[in-house]
Amino acid sequence: MTDINGKIAFVSGGASGIGLAMAQAFAKRGARVAIADIDFDLARRQAALIDGAAAIELDVTSEDSWQMAAETTRRALGPVSILCNNAGVGGGSGKLEEYDPEIWRWVYSVNVHALLYSARTFVPDMKASGTRCHIVNTASMVALVPTPNSIAYVASKFATLGISFGMRNEFEGFDIGVSVLCPGMTATRIVQTTGRLRPDNRNNALTDERMKTMHDILQTGMRPESVGEMVARAVEGDEFYVLPSPEWKPMVEGHFSDILSGFREPAQPGHSDDLTSFLKAWNKTEMFGYRIPDAP
Repeated sequence: MTDINGKIAFVSGGASGIGLAMAQAFAKRGARVAIADIDFDLARRQAALIDGAAAIELDVTSEDSWQMAAETTRRALGPVSILCNNAGVGGGSGKLEEYDPEIWRWVYSVNVHALLYSARTFVPDMKASGTRCHIVNTASMVALVPTPNSIAYVASKFATLGISFGMRNEFEGFDIGVSVLCPGMTATRIVQTTGRLRPDNRNNALTDERMKTMHDILQTGMRPESVGEMVARAVEGDEFYVLPSPEWKPMVEGHFSDILSGFREPAQPGHSDDLTSFLKAWNKTEMFGYRIPDAP
């Protein structure tokens, strides 16, 4: 159980959408919140509306920016014990073989590389703090159901899910909880943010028409405030998966049924992987429901 009251929460992409909703939900429970965003003017306006909040300028693609943001937060609020890696962008659409490598690298720098910079910045202090900490990574439902659009976005959110699994494994033995948020359609500004920040719109660009269509679809989605509340409850309850949209469940079941159907006879007749030795090598007795025989 993570008690949010009195904690310092740092939320990247915190000036709007799900990030702002997280900040509001944490503040309502007694946390002091750092609203970190590349749009510093908006962050300041939003922080002014939340008691005890601080606006922090942050470019998640820069490790130096992460370090400066952490230092500013420590001076303004104190050491961070709830970290929300929420900032993210889309990426447009287009066939993989035609995708602009510059845009691909940019999507990964925001959605994936930032998780490394965030961990390098905050995790050592969290491990040494002696207090309960928690990390929330914002992935997407597309990390569980690979939708047929925006392959860079889909791939980056699969990576976010994988990093979240890795964090959960690595933090065993430390008092750090991990949650991965996989929202469905949510009424956020991600389309506008992506269009505004993309470094190059010459290839696979989000046209005005496509941007409007995507924006209109998202506006039919869930209110960010509802997602923020669910995240706060997940932090309090130490829940790993945060899945706000149960209507996606049949597609998730179909996807994993497809995976399971691929398991047939072993490629090498008579061979069986030694999972017991594999887990013992990592000082583990259980993973995803598989337990070493005779383990306590």
